[in-house]
Amino acid sequence: MLLKTDLNCNIGSVRQNNEDMILLAGELFRDKAQKMDFEPAENARMAAIVADGMGGHNGGEFASEMATLLFDDFIKELPAGLNEAEIASQLSQWCENTHRVIVNKSNESEEYEGMGTTFCGLLFYEKMTFALNIGDSRLYRFRNGILKQISTDHSMRQLTGDNSLPSNQIYNSLGAGDSAFIDVKDLSEQLFNDDLFLVCSDGLCDMISDEEIEQILANEPSADKLVEAAKQAGGKDNVSVLLLKIKEI
Repeated sequence: MLLKTDLNCNIGSVRQNNEDMILLAGELFRDKAQKMDFEPAENARMAAIVADGMGGHNGGEFASEMATLLFDDFIKELPAGLNEAEIASQLSQWCENTHRVIVNKSNESEEYEGMGTTFCGLLFYEKMTFALNIGDSRLYRFRNGILKQISTDHSMRQLTGDNSLPSNQIYNSLGAGDSAFIDVKDLSEQLFNDDLFLVCSDGLCDMISDEEIEQILANEPSADKLVEAAKQAGGKDNVSVLLLKIKEI
């Protein structure tokens, strides 16, 4: 498989600091834009994740960095030859462990009190591909000119259907609440050449509509173009965009 990637992790137009973090193939990106191509070996494992931190003076930045670093360590240590159920179980355990680590760090210092982070993206493990989600960052697929959200928002608006609720009021994240859970979907049999996946923080999808995202991807798929559209619409939050195009399956 050949993967063509394009990312931009941007502070936005209003915030004073960037609490988002992108993890791609073992590298962390904040306040950076980059394009890279990958051709993972058959036994490879690789993550493409957006984490949107929240809470505390510097807590959001710390939480998103912790989660992505811990996940990179986790996938490096995954045993070979696991099946779908075993991977899902390992991911669930990682989620619980990471949630406790962030909660404990939050309790140690007032600076980090109440911190947490979303976590969303793709895991490539050997010949399998999984969609992962905790919180309200989003994973989309763009295929044949049509944009489809793959992840489900863990937001009170989505849960209740009440659109009057704030879009960023979430009930599941790493570090907030008594527990956390991770959605895991096996996409291995659903990948086609030229599929384009978009992973983003809510700084994108709260600023521009899915229809606007779809139009940008149809005309000129670019992380920079999506970030600029969000900033032109107000850029009220940090904006992280990660595009992955599937080539030569």
